[in-house]
Amino acid sequence: MNYVITESQMQLIITESTRERLSESMSKISKVSKKIIDDVISVWGLNFKFLLTWGASIGGMMAPLKSWVEGEMPELSEYQVSLLVLGAVAQYYYDNERKLKTLYGKIVEEGLEEEFQVIQLKADKLRRIFFDFLVSVGVTTTSLINTMSYAFIIPILEDLYNLSLAADNTGALITLVGKRLLASGAMVVTGAVLNTMIRKLIKRFQAKVK
Repeated sequence: MNYVITESQMQLIITESTRERLSESMSKISKVSKKIIDDVISVWGLNFKFLLTWGASIGGMMAPLKSWVEGEMPELSEYQVSLLVLGAVAQYYYDNERKLKTLYGKIVEEGLEEEFQVIQLKADKLRRIFFDFLVSVGVTTTSLINTMSYAFIIPILEDLYNLSLAADNTGALITLVGKRLLASGAMVVTGAVLNTMIRKLIKRFQAKVK
């Protein structure tokens, strides 16, 4: 028996599927940041648990960077990867100079200074590209730390793009995505700020395909 679904039903299926992926992505990147910070605590005794308050925002930087390091430097252990990724990202979210100096000192002590320099350059490049993207979308920030609070969108940009193409009602889409992301419990931005950002992203994506 053949089943035929309407275009609106197809859009609903796509939207529901992508909505679930958004929740999964938020959970996944939050787990990545927690694992990295826990590794550094358990192996090197360096407590950076404060960074967990950034939730998916810091995970948005750590997750893609961790994947890149694992692909480019397979000789590193998982704990070395965690130390280097934390070292490359911590400065964007934390300004305690003494603790950061201790973290970098441990990297040097472990003989990972050259690897760290490469990873730091990669992290800086990702940060600059992300900043330029925010500016192009029309999202303005007053400081580096404010900019990095939006980094949770890095791993979900493709999903947001697909959603923007599938939805007929932009207002309903903004509400749907905003509620789903806030429900993940990993956001450090307010609902109003989040909805404004989603609106600008969707407007940008939809304009590109017209």
